[in-house]
Amino acid sequence: MKTIKVTVSIFILLFICSNIYAAPAGNTSDSKIPYGDGVLKLKNTIGSVKLSIDAESIIDRDLESSGTVTDGGLEGEWYLLRVGYPLFEEVLEPYVKIGVSHLEASWKQNGTFTLIKGDNDLAWGIGAKFLAYEIPKNRVKFTIDGQYRFTEPNIDDVTINDPSRTVSASEYSIGEWQISGIVSLEIPFGQKSRFDKSDIYSLVPYVGLGYSDCKVTGKFTYGASEYNIKEPGSDKKVVLITGCDFLTPQNVSVNVESRLIGETSVSAGGTVKF
Repeated sequence: MKTIKVTVSIFILLFICSNIYAAPAGNTSDSKIPYGDGVLKLKNTIGSVKLSIDAESIIDRDLESSGTVTDGGLEGEWYLLRVGYPLFEEVLEPYVKIGVSHLEASWKQNGTFTLIKGDNDLAWGIGAKFLAYEIPKNRVKFTIDGQYRFTEPNIDDVTINDPSRTVSASEYSIGEWQISGIVSLEIPFGQKSRFDKSDIYSLVPYVGLGYSDCKVTGKFTYGASEYNIKEPGSDKKVVLITGCDFLTPQNVSVNVESRLIGETSVSAGGTVKF
């Protein structure tokens, strides 16, 4: 009962926090954590299932320019529930995501500033995490993560040089893929011995590099003119990733993460093993 109360409390806290900044791309840093047998001990029957909250706030992401379209940018939030299923002694973890997005795309077309605001709308994703190598003696792990996510929201509002406009023949979608490699170092505390993980609390800081790209489709007609961002990708595709997991012995972990260089974004989230 205590474990269930802790689990519910953390998810409520993370839901509130996700409306302030957002949640992770790492979460967790490798496929083997959290360590326990699970809240419902599914590991002994159908195999472990990991449930995570992923929310991410994109503060700034530059998009490629082409022709008369310049100064493209993307910002907003993704709020996704993720279900992972660790395989092969928890070395490989495929996962699916489903939730909502709230994203804005902006650009200049022939010098005219244009902004599309999407509704809170359905978003989904798929991916997999692979523990490529570990050094148990030093608690160091090397992990590869690949994922894709997509959303096609209705347009909530369009701005052309500030005033909101009523538009027609509109289209708006964002698809993004990323592959990243991270190295993590586990720093345990409060345990009986280094070989006893039954009461382990740990901090797991990590750092890595990702290669990420997105395709933004944004176009609409206003009056006799068509405004079209022309499906740009990311201007800078290499992403620096830094983050940290906090592990508890109750099959729960909490994560914070930032992504820099290719974009500026921050994340916060949590995972429960069942």
